[in-house]
Amino acid sequence: MKPIIGIVASFDWETGALTINDTYVKRIREAGGIPVAIPPLLGITDVIEAIDGLIIPEGPDIHPRYYGDTLSDKIEWLDIQRDEFELTLIKAALEKDLPMLGIGRGAQAINVALGGSLYQDVSEIPKAIRHNWLKNGKFLVHPAAKVHEVRIKLDSLLFEILRENLNVESTSEVFIGVNSFHHQAIKKLGNNVKPVAYAEDGIIEAIEVEGRFAIGVQWLAEYLDEMEPLFRALVKKALEYKKKKLGLLGSKNNSIDLPVEEL
Repeated sequence: MKPIIGIVASFDWETGALTINDTYVKRIREAGGIPVAIPPLLGITDVIEAIDGLIIPEGPDIHPRYYGDTLSDKIEWLDIQRDEFELTLIKAALEKDLPMLGIGRGAQAINVALGGSLYQDVSEIPKAIRHNWLKNGKFLVHPAAKVHEVRIKLDSLLFEILRENLNVESTSEVFIGVNSFHHQAIKKLGNNVKPVAYAEDGIIEAIEVEGRFAIGVQWLAEYLDEMEPLFRALVKKALEYKKKKLGLLGSKNNSIDLPVEEL
């Protein structure tokens, strides 16, 4: 029995092309799951019923109207249809306790779906280091290049998952190098969202949703071999979810506070 991991795909509204990064496909297959592309055009209920785990990948900026802000000239590119689809999907996934991993934009989307907000550009943050190593959609460095460090809290699910590949030198946190390709960042934390990793300039680099297997990281984890346990953990949790769904395991109901406002 293998769990189905849905990966939200990018949809080109001009050509009709649907794409996902094949690196995700490789990671999920190696972890024992079945990767499936999800077009941002399907019904949310159909998607939730079909999958056992969810990846919200990197992508365009999230329109600031979804976190109560006005559009600025710092926004680079938008896909409002994807915004609406993903934010609704994330809320539905959390209600069902569906295991979820957010990468880059995906981490930001989880935060916004739970009522949080974003910096429209890291230049809004005093003394921010460079986080965006993309230009016109092209990598300026190798996608696996570790351009800065983050410190991960030891009292986090993220640390527990990655600890086999980490060198712990303190009692409260551990430092790792990451590949960084984002120009936006988490500002106000959403409901039940816990920051679990920071860059040296204080920018939040990873989050978790309390009481859920819902983790978001700002770096492109799919390109780093040492992040392989993160995908294995997602697939393992998704298999547990699948067994519960099929009645092969007992179920457990956990509640979470979601924003009342409709998208």
